[in-house]
Amino acid sequence: MRKWFAALPLLALAACGGGGTDAQTAGSIAPPTGSTGGTGSTGGGTGGNGGGVGGGTSTAPTPTPTAANFLDVGATTSFQALGGLHALNVTESGVEGVEGPVLYAGNSATVRAPSGQVSYNPRDGIFTITLADSAANVNLTDYRFQDPAHRTDYGGVANPQWGTPTNLTDFNYLEGVGPASSTERVDAVTFFYQRPGSQTKYVSLAGYVRNAFSPTSNPLANTAQSESIFERGAFVFGEATGRTQIPLSGQATFTGGMLATMVSNTSLDSARFPTYFQWITGTSELKFDFTASTMSILLNGTVSAANYGGQIIGDSFVGVPSGATFTAEGSGKIDLTRTGGFTGAFASASFSRSTSGQPVPIFAPVNAGNSTAGANSIDGGFYGPNAVNVGGSFRIVGGVPDQRVDILGAFTGAKK
Repeated sequence: MRKWFAALPLLALAACGGGGTDAQTAGSIAPPTGSTGGTGSTGGGTGGNGGGVGGGTSTAPTPTPTAANFLDVGATTSFQALGGLHALNVTESGVEGVEGPVLYAGNSATVRAPSGQVSYNPRDGIFTITLADSAANVNLTDYRFQDPAHRTDYGGVANPQWGTPTNLTDFNYLEGVGPASSTERVDAVTFFYQRPGSQTKYVSLAGYVRNAFSPTSNPLANTAQSESIFERGAFVFGEATGRTQIPLSGQATFTGGMLATMVSNTSLDSARFPTYFQWITGTSELKFDFTASTMSILLNGTVSAANYGGQIIGDSFVGVPSGATFTAEGSGKIDLTRTGGFTGAFASASFSRSTSGQPVPIFAPVNAGNSTAGANSIDGGFYGPNAVNVGGSFRIVGGVPDQRVDILGAFTGAKK
């Protein structure tokens, strides 16, 4: 694979205090702010006792302010992260453009077995994330974004690290660089989330990027046995709806956003190009029939260019070109007792190449007698009072032999 170390900017390092992983710096977007409390009213009254007149004032109770969004809280609060994570461990071959041994793993979470948690401290503007999934080979524990310079954005000299989706609308980016050690020379983590209230008030899309590498030999010399770790994830986090507030009858439609990370290599049986990550961003539409306990989902998105080491990879080297459109349709069941939300599967999923406009199917339903047997899943739950928002995760595993295609994503929706 092409070396990327020189592409990573030299970051100003600032130590963080307190417990948890000591992330060091890179960043400039203010953290969410709380709402302003109400003002008490003043009243007067007239009283009589033996013909006398008395006056006085009484202060009405200060009303409890209504939260502007689920992060508008008064104390540190933790939220479950529901989404998909995957990791690619690569041993560089030492030959430019040739990939060495690869270990890939991915997994999509469920409502009852989430990917981890996101904690937010509004007093100090601190985010702490834990993403732990042994099936995905991911274990990022208590990674704290505390330094104000962890907040970064696109534009100027300081930008989020390579591999992070660019200029997502209404998203905040936080980036830290972990301490070097004998086994990890550089370990950079970027966490990004959609500001609550921009699309959905009680649940947000989020994701993370981790680029790390261990110099068993000198990686800058482009020699053999340089080990690299690349992790990507997309998930939702927010204020889950209490079970008694989820409707048991009626119908509703929810619309929102979609974010997915795809690992792609369709050349394993031919040119043997390296494996790349690509982001897919777009929209979601979910329809629920609470009376029948059924749901349907439609996802539409656009595929970004593959980015490795800060360099855009040409479309001739990847299976799905940048700008291709992604479409997936599925259905499922609401089962609060067994799953805590809703689950389902996709009936179809495909890309349309921007040059031809023809759909390119990426999987077929699992069938032992089918040569292109893929796999897929949909898991989601309800968020906010009276289930005004939804959020969830999905996975689509490509089933074509001699290809590595795995899409792990998340979606949100607000009730129309």
